[in-house]
Amino acid sequence: MMNRVPLLLFVLGYSFGLPSSLSLSGDGTGTRIIGGDEVVPTSVPYQAAVLLNGTFVCGGSLISTKVVLTAGHCAVAAVFAVVVLGAHDLRTIESTQQRFNTSDILVHENYTEFLENDVALVLLPEAAQLTTSVQIVELAPTSAPSYTGSSAYLTGWGMTHDASDTSPYLLVRPSNVCTSGVGVVGACHSDSGGPLVVDGVQVGIVSFGSGSCVDESPTGFVRVSYYRDWILEHAGV
Repeated sequence: MMNRVPLLLFVLGYSFGLPSSLSLSGDGTGTRIIGGDEVVPTSVPYQAAVLLNGTFVCGGSLISTKVVLTAGHCAVAAVFAVVVLGAHDLRTIESTQQRFNTSDILVHENYTEFLENDVALVLLPEAAQLTTSVQIVELAPTSAPSYTGSSAYLTGWGMTHDASDTSPYLLVRPSNVCTSGVGVVGACHSDSGGPLVVDGVQVGIVSFGSGSCVDESPTGFVRVSYYRDWILEHAGV
């Protein structure tokens, strides 16, 4: 079941350094969604599930019919990926789903283990068919505002609390942007790479968080507008 939670944005800063109070995972499990509510199936049609090397799930977003945007730390060790579009319950083969196998994965050339330039593209072998369940998300432009104080939604299939299994259902909820964790809301394991959206525009990519899903710490995101030129160069959008 897909869930969603409103989040409040604030600016982390324009440095790629991480605050000492935050930690991250570089093994592809990423950061995590907490405090989400199930959404109506396929009501987030740009959401992608990216199954990397057949072992773990990251989130992503469809930014053109042939390109999915995700986090660099998800894809840096990936040899192949299965991209699932139009999904709600990843445990089943739903009629709305479109699945693609690919080994064409591009991680930002300046990505580092400290999550600098934490952005990647997964290129589909053929164009996705746009339907009511599969749609392209609009990306924030280079000239986008900071979005400080805006309400946003985060989506993904990540853990719903520290001790839980990864959720089979989709949940909803220049450099980085952060969202407040007050109220025990935010990303959790397997949400990495997922989209942060304000008024239908993707402004962030899940990048890092604290060591606990439920300590009300902020979630850190790659700022999409900062990488628009890179995305345009390599994805054509």
